[in-house]
Order: sequence, then structure tokens, then C-alpha cells
Amino acid sequence: MNSFCQNPYPINSFPGRICAAVREALKITQTTDVIGGTSMLTALSNAVGCNADWKHPITGQIRPSTLYLWVVALSGERKSSADELICGPICVHDEAAILKYDIEDKAYKKAYPRWSRFNEGLLNRIAKLARTGASTDEADAELEAHAAKEPVKPRLNRLIRQDISHVAVCKALEGNGRQIALMTDEGQILLNSNVMRHIGVLNKIWDGTRLLTYDRADDTVIVQNPRATISIMVQPEVLNKFLAKHGTLTHGSGHWARYLIARSPSIQGFRPPTLSDLPRIDLVPFHARVAELLHAYLERVKAGSITRDVLEFDDAAKRLWVNIASNVEMDIQPGCYLHDIGDFASKYMDIVGRIATLLHYFEANTESSSADSHSRAAQIGKISADTLARAEEIAVWHLHEYKSVFSLDIQRSPEQIDADSVFDYLDRKYFRHNCLEVSKNLVRRNCGVRGERYNRALDELIASSAIRILPGRNNTQMIHLNPFAFNKNQV
Repeated sequence: MNSFCQNPYPINSFPGRICAAVREALKITQTTDVIGGTSMLTALSNAVGCNADWKHPITGQIRPSTLYLWVVALSGERKSSADELICGPICVHDEAAILKYDIEDKAYKKAYPRWSRFNEGLLNRIAKLARTGASTDEADAELEAHAAKEPVKPRLNRLIRQDISHVAVCKALEGNGRQIALMTDEGQILLNSNVMRHIGVLNKIWDGTRLLTYDRADDTVIVQNPRATISIMVQPEVLNKFLAKHGTLTHGSGHWARYLIARSPSIQGFRPPTLSDLPRIDLVPFHARVAELLHAYLERVKAGSITRDVLEFDDAAKRLWVNIASNVEMDIQPGCYLHDIGDFASKYMDIVGRIATLLHYFEANTESSSADSHSRAAQIGKISADTLARAEEIAVWHLHEYKSVFSLDIQRSPEQIDADSVFDYLDRKYFRHNCLEVSKNLVRRNCGVRGERYNRALDELIASSAIRILPGRNNTQMIHLNPFAFNKNQV
């Protein structure tokens, strides 16, 4: 992981109560701002994505607001804790859905055999009347009335899925406008699941395809206007193994270009434990809003009509959109910054629009139940230039991450990767504790890079002016840290 040039995650770009909730979660979980920020985007994508789409300011297309994300982090970085805290209402929603389904399923299993037995009796009665030449009109009417009372098999309306096949994804989304979430803090579970061998299905869902079908001789599933959030926390070794085996297909198909990618630096060893139970002041109203939005989606599901609010941009935001899009297009030209990641650049404005929709809708007043779409749209309001600018600050951070991972021009050599590890160790263990000088041998024993690899890593750090090697007492070699180089690394 190259963390030399990674800027702090733009937490301040989140508006009002969202920003406050993230900062409170970071204090409680003591994880990185990268993990906190991406967990927040996951929560927003789940809560808002099922309720709101947005209208492209140039093409007029109606686009989804859901996000795909993956975060690379070492084990023990408390991604699970951050997700559990920030995305708590989603788990509560699923737990309630599971309990409700169990009750309804038991009632269905009791009611259906009774209905079926009576239905069979009516059919037998009609058959007997037909054989004797008697009129079946009365029995037919009774059968029709009975058919209308057929018990409906309940459906489990939970969001979170993990180890899943592409067929199960289609069945979970069957119908019009449904949403699911593929979320896991153990990336190996999802990366090794069947659905990751059918990334074309996930690509179409991200695009908000109007129609997605699964057809076999004995089964047909029809999906319309599906929505999905994907959030994967994966360890570097697991991701590298997956990319080595499937990377050409997933990258070449444009699948990864749909993701907000993030690499979280390790802060293990610098999280002092505390016995105090920190209060949930800002998280409480945030969780209440998430629960409110999930409830609104569930009410639409119950009503059998899942329609989403469509957000538009105001005039100032449209002008800003054109400026940003123009700069992106110019940067795709040969020799420019985005030329080697044109796949992500082509999706960039779509991602900016999605994030802007999440930020605006979450903060908007959506309580109105008015059937008048114009009145409701006026109440919710249009996305402002300020919100669009905030969204772009978040998206551009992930753009730099995507380039750091997938750009051929800046892919890391083995020596540079080792240098990154040593640099991170020096940063966490010494620089952040105001120690600018340490024994070379002491670092060798504890930094995790051994033998000649260690010396080559130090050569890389010397070449980048991050450190110097100077003689100390008793012929001891000492590593001197360059404060300017390490200051740039603070996350």
C-alpha cells in the first residue's frame, strides 16, 4: 500500500449531522477516517438508494444513487466495529424483517394446506357435476371466489446478503424497484461467492437496468429497476489473490470502475483504550433518520408500488456540473492524469451525482406523503452547487485511490512496497510520538521487513528523502526521519 501521498479522508465534506455522526463514531471505535467515511457512504447508500434517484443534468436519464465500495485494510482495523456502529439501523431493519417473515411463514404454512384442500374439494365437485351433465356455474363462481383468497407466500424483505449466487441475487430483487446490500467485513466470503463470477449481473444492477431476467427451462425470474449497495472490506492478501485469478476479467469489464476504492492505513498500536462509555449524541439522530428512510422503503414494498423520488440539480449546480465534466473530459486526453484510468473517469460524473443525491436527500425534509409529485419535489428541493462540490471532494479522493491501485504508471515495485511498510512503521512507532531518530538495527528487528529486502527498502526511502542514515554512538547506524516527508503522511 502506498500511503506516502494519501490525503486525509474528506470527512468535512459531509454536511451537518452526517459529519458529526462520523466524527463521533471515529472517537468511539478508534478507527481510521477512511474506514469511518466509507462506512458512512455504505449507510447512506442503503438508506437513500432505495428511496431516491437523480436526473442527469445533461442527458435527462434517471440514474440510481446506490454505491459500490471496497476498502483494503489489515485485520484488526475495526472495520466491523465501524460498520456495526454506523450501519446499525440496517441490521435492526433486517432483524425485524427476519422475525416478521418467520411469523408470516408459519401462518402461511398453516393456512395454505387448508386453502388447498378446500380448493381441491371444489375442483372435485365441479368434475362430478360435469360428469352428470349438471350446471357448474355456481361451483365455478365459488371456485373463483376461493381462488382470490389464496394465501400469499411471504417474502423476506431483508437487505444484507453475503455469500450469494447470481441466481439468488436475481430472486432477491425479483419484482420492480427492490434493493439489496452485499455487505461483508470478511471480503473473502463475497469475493469467493458465485455472484463474483457473474459480474455482468452486478454491472447491470449498478447501471439501474430497466429489465434483468434469469431464464431456465424450469425457472424464470424477472427483475425491473433493481438497486444494490456493495460494501466489501478485504485484507490485502485476499484481494491480491482474487485479482491475480480474476483481475483481468473484473477490470477489463469495467466492474472495478464502478467502485469507490479506499486503502486504510494501519493505526494499530496507537489506540489507547478507555473505560469511559462515550455518549451517542450525534449518532442517535443520524440513526433515527436512517431508520426513517428504511421504514419509508418498507412501506412502499408493503403497498406493492416501489417508486422513488427523482432529484434534480439547481441552475448553479448544473453550471458546476458542466465545469467538472469538462475538466474530466480534458484530463482523459493522452498524457493527462486520467488517460490511463479512462474506465473510472467515464463513470466519475455518475459517481459524483450519486454521492450528491445521498447527501442532499438525507438532509432534506421527506416526510410529506403528498401524491402530488410537484409539491413533494418542491419540499425536497433541488441539489445545490454546494452539495455537488462536497460530493466531488469525496469522489476525487477515491479517484486518486483508484489511480494509485490501477494506474500502470505508478504501480509499486517490490522494493517500493517494502519501503511503504518500513515508512508506515517509522511513522506510527516513532514520528507520531515526536521521535525523529532511531537505531537502524532496532527497526530491522521490529518493522516486519527482513534481510536484504530491508536494506533495499531503506535505499528507496533515502532516495525519496524520507530518511537519512547517519552514524551514532559506538558505531551504531541511526535512521533520521525527515519531518517534511512524514508530515505529508498524516491521516
